[in-house]
Amino acid sequence: MDSRYNAVKTVPQSALKIIDFGKLKGKYDISPQWRWEILTEVYGMCGVGWYFDIVDTEQVLVEATGETMLYVKVNLYIKDGDEWSKPIPGYGGDFLIYKDKNGYHGNDEAFKMAVTDALGTAAKMIGVGADVYRGLQDTKINAAAEKEKKEKEFDPHNAYAIVLKMASEHGLSEEQVAHQLTEMFGVGVIDNVTRDQMSKLYDWVKGYEVDNK
Repeated sequence: MDSRYNAVKTVPQSALKIIDFGKLKGKYDISPQWRWEILTEVYGMCGVGWYFDIVDTEQVLVEATGETMLYVKVNLYIKDGDEWSKPIPGYGGDFLIYKDKNGYHGNDEAFKMAVTDALGTAAKMIGVGADVYRGLQDTKINAAAEKEKKEKEFDPHNAYAIVLKMASEHGLSEEQVAHQLTEMFGVGVIDNVTRDQMSKLYDWVKGYEVDNK
């Protein structure tokens, strides 16, 4: 195995973050900043030891929703002695125009996020974060520590305000949310709601519109 591959495959605990919501809930997100730092450590400064080109962008209309996706292709290059590698492709995307209960909105972070996504995909090909993707890295300690930290920092009132904001966007009243909270957990006092319970309530509110069509 190439020593450079081994040098970038293990992600420090500080660069891992648990994904709380969505389809990837429970999995780990790797800090993009760490990716750029480890590439710089192993190959040299960006532009000197590694660089990338944006070679294609495409906007795709999602006809079912009227939203627009932005897709990006990048080519990553790394220095090998005095020679540059062949292009290492990566693809990424994000919503350029998205829709919620209040209508359509433009995402001014879409291009940056799509490029970051594409670079992360390309970096996988040279081993960046490989241990995490293969399930070989022990993230249990990190998960326990992060969970404990988040529990200590958890403010149920702030979290409930976020839930209620989403509820109003989905046509739910505060009374309906409070009733569901009691039905799900037998809890009527916000101070007694745990972070995990609030997360499940959030997921219920988020799926309410779909489940009740």
